[in-house]
Amino acid sequence: MWTTEKTQRVTVLGYIVVGIITLLILRLAWMQILQGPQYKRVADENRIRQITAQAPRGVIYDRNGAVLADNRPSFALSIIPNEYTNPKDATPLLASITGVSQQEIERMVKGGEEFPYTPVRIKRDIDQTTVAKVQERKYYLPGVIIEAVPVRYYPNKQLSAHVLGFVGRISEEEYAAQKEKGYHPNDLVGKDGLEREWESFLRGQDGGREVEVNALGEEIGLVGDRAAIPGRALGLTLDINLQKAAEEAITAQIAISKQIGEPAKGGAVMVLNVKNGAVLAMASNPSYDPNVFAGGIGNKEWNALVNNPNNPLTNRVIQNSFPPGSVFKIVTAAAVLDRGLTTPEEIIDDKGFYMLNGWKFSGWKVEGLGPLNIVDALAWSSDPYFYEMGRRLGADNLASYALTFGFGSKSGIRLAGEDSGLVPTEEWKLKTYKEEWLPGETLIAAIGQGYYNVTPVQQALLIMAVANGGVVYRPMLVDRIMSHGGNVVETIETEVLRTIYLKPEVWESIRRGLEAVVSKGTGLAVFQGLGKTAAGKSGSAETGRGTTHSWFACYAPADNPEIAVVAFVEDGGEGSVAAAPVVRKVLEAYFGIAAKSAPPTLPRGPTD
Repeated sequence: MWTTEKTQRVTVLGYIVVGIITLLILRLAWMQILQGPQYKRVADENRIRQITAQAPRGVIYDRNGAVLADNRPSFALSIIPNEYTNPKDATPLLASITGVSQQEIERMVKGGEEFPYTPVRIKRDIDQTTVAKVQERKYYLPGVIIEAVPVRYYPNKQLSAHVLGFVGRISEEEYAAQKEKGYHPNDLVGKDGLEREWESFLRGQDGGREVEVNALGEEIGLVGDRAAIPGRALGLTLDINLQKAAEEAITAQIAISKQIGEPAKGGAVMVLNVKNGAVLAMASNPSYDPNVFAGGIGNKEWNALVNNPNNPLTNRVIQNSFPPGSVFKIVTAAAVLDRGLTTPEEIIDDKGFYMLNGWKFSGWKVEGLGPLNIVDALAWSSDPYFYEMGRRLGADNLASYALTFGFGSKSGIRLAGEDSGLVPTEEWKLKTYKEEWLPGETLIAAIGQGYYNVTPVQQALLIMAVANGGVVYRPMLVDRIMSHGGNVVETIETEVLRTIYLKPEVWESIRRGLEAVVSKGTGLAVFQGLGKTAAGKSGSAETGRGTTHSWFACYAPADNPEIAVVAFVEDGGEGSVAAAPVVRKVLEAYFGIAAKSAPPTLPRGPTD
C-alpha cells in the first residue's frame, strides 16, 4: 500500500514538473517568436540613438540677391527624454549652467515624451563655456547631449525686421495644429513676418543620424545617416539699399521732431512700384533685432520688448491705423468731381473758416487762402473748401467713395496682423454709439479727421490709384521661390486688387492738384531743387490729445509714375514739416540723386 501511494506521488510530481517545463517552453517561445521583434527593438533603442538633424531654413534674398536671412552653425544643449534618468539632480545642475529655469526644463522634457529618443533642445546657440561645463559634468547628466544645429541669422540686424519677422519655439497650440505635418514639440517655426507667412516653404526636411552608444551614452559608432534637406529660398521685391535709406530717414526725422518739441513715438515708410505693386521698402520705427529670437529669447529681453510703450514689435505700416488727415482730401475731391457736385472751374473763397448752422469750423490758415478752384484747394490743402465739398456729399456718399478706394479693408499683403482701418457711416455711428450722425461730423470727415482710420499701406494704395488712373495692385513682397541651389521653381504673378473707374478728366484734375502741392503749395519748401518731378499730398491729422500725426503721400515722376511713397510720423507734427522730408530722402535714394541740404521750411504757412 505504501508502494502504491509513493508511486502515485511520483506520478503527480512528474506531471507537475512536466507542466512547469511545458509552461517555460511556451513562455520562451512566446517571448522569442511572438515578442522577439519588440524586445529586439527595445534593446536596439537602448544602444542605438536616433539624432534628428535640423534642416536649415530657406535663405531670404532681396530683389538684387543680397542675403536678408540665412543660417549659421551653432551648438544646442539637448536632452533625450528616455535617457534622462536622474532629473532630480540633473535638472537643477542644468538650470545653473544654462540659466533656463528648472520649471521650463521640466516642461520641455515632458513635452518631448511623445518622442522618447528624439533630443529636446533646451537651449540653442550656447557658447563654448557652456559646452565645456556640460562636458565636465557629463557623468551627472545622463541623457544630456551637445548637438550641432543651424541657427537663423539676420545679417542686417534691425533692418527690415518687421518684413522678415523672426522664429521661435513652436507653441502647444501650433504643435497640435501642425503635428500631422511632421512637426516635433521642440521645433522652431516662423512667428511673425515672412518667416511666419511662408513657413511651409522656408521649413526644410529634417535629416538624422543613428549612432551606437555605450552604457554612458557616449557615441561609439555611426549606424546610419540621412542628410537634411534645406527649405526653399525666397526672393523678395524689397531693395535693401532703399530700405536702409527709408529706415535712416524715418529714424533721423523722429529725432528731429523730438528736438522741436513733438513727442514722435514712431513712424512708417511704404514704397511701392506703381506698375506692379512690388514692395520696394517697408520701414517701421522703432524696430528690433530678430537675431535675439533665433537662439531663444530670455525673459529680460522679451519683457523689454513687450513693455516698451512705443511697441517696437508692431509693424506700423500695416498693423496700426490712424486718422488720414488731409491726404484723404484726394478721396473727397474724387467724389465731388465724379458726382458732378463741383467742376474744376468753380471758385470758392477760403476766408479761414466755414460756418454751418451757427458753428464755426476753422481752416489751418487763420487769414484764409482766398479764392480757390479744386486744383488750388488741393495744392494749399484748404480746409474750408473741403468742408463745403463734404456738406455737398453727405457722410454716406463720402464713405462709399472711401470704400471704393480700399479704405476699411485689408490690402491683402501676405503679412499677419493687418488692420483694416475704419470707414464710418451714419448707421455705424448709431450702432456703435447709439447717437445720430451730426452735420458737422461730415465736414471734418471730408478733411480726414473724426472717425476715419487708415493704415500707411492704404494711403500708399490711394496714391497708387491716382498715379495709375484707377488701377491698384496687391502689395507683393515675394515674387519668386527658389531651390536651395538658387534655381527659380515658382514665380509669383502680379495681381490687380481693384480698378477704380472715374472719368479721365477727374483723374487729371486730381493729378494737377497733387503736382501743384509740390510745385507751389504745401510741399514746395521741402521738394524744391529735387531734380525729379513729383506729385503728392501732405496731411496733418489731429489726435485729440493735443498732438498731430504727420503724413505725406507721393508718386514720382509726376509725368510717368514709377513709385508711390508714403511717410508717416506718429505724433510728429505737421505733414510738410515731418513726413515730407522723409519722402524726399527716399526719392533721392531711389533716383540716385545726391542729397542736398533741404531748403528751410516756412516758419508758419502752408504746412498741412
